[in-house]
Amino acid sequence: MCGSMSLSTHWVSEARPRGGPCFVAFPGVGDIGLLALSMIESSLPSSIVAEIFDPALPPLATLDERGVLRPPHHIGAGQANTPIDQHRTAMELVDVLHGFDEVVGLAGFKSGAMDRRAFFVATSSEGLSTMEAAGRRVSTTEPSAGCIGVLALLASLGPHKGLATSLAIATTMGASQDRFAAHRLLGLLDDAFSLGLPEQHDIEADLRGRLSDRAPVHVENHVAELVEGPDAFYA
Repeated sequence: MCGSMSLSTHWVSEARPRGGPCFVAFPGVGDIGLLALSMIESSLPSSIVAEIFDPALPPLATLDERGVLRPPHHIGAGQANTPIDQHRTAMELVDVLHGFDEVVGLAGFKSGAMDRRAFFVATSSEGLSTMEAAGRRVSTTEPSAGCIGVLALLASLGPHKGLATSLAIATTMGASQDRFAAHRLLGLLDDAFSLGLPEQHDIEADLRGRLSDRAPVHVENHVAELVEGPDAFYA
């Protein structure tokens, strides 16, 4: 019975996919993709054109920003849990997203603390050649263990259904809401698609500045006081 159920797309406006890139993200490692999408939405004019209702999502209706109870849908929600439902969701999203020049999945890749990279992963030989010719940073060796979930299926199945796709990945230690990694991912996307994002402030420099502002101006050297010799001497 589950196999007969399908996604339901509710178009909020008359707009339909037509050219340009489409960025897609699901909850994942560090929630990098979702955070990057949120930053894009807050930086550029945007509006919701469609809501995608999935019967495989947990049956949790939630209040929206206006306090109206809304059914579960693929905007900031989770994803199906079973492999068959994830595959079905990915295949139907491929059909919904036809019309964009490229569908880019945004994700985080768990790595070491000193690994601070962002790169694309191709999903077809033609896509790899196109990205390399355009000068994009592309990895052909990572993620070496593969990808799992609806986003991975969407990206990898797209070319088989005539949809140009790719993955855009930023490394992270896996911390929730890793703004540093999301910042790197935004830079990668802006370079590749000339999104016109406003200049992003240096998060690390901002953090250092805040810590410096909170640090005391004068620090007492209590260790030196303990080890220094007394002013008087004993006879």
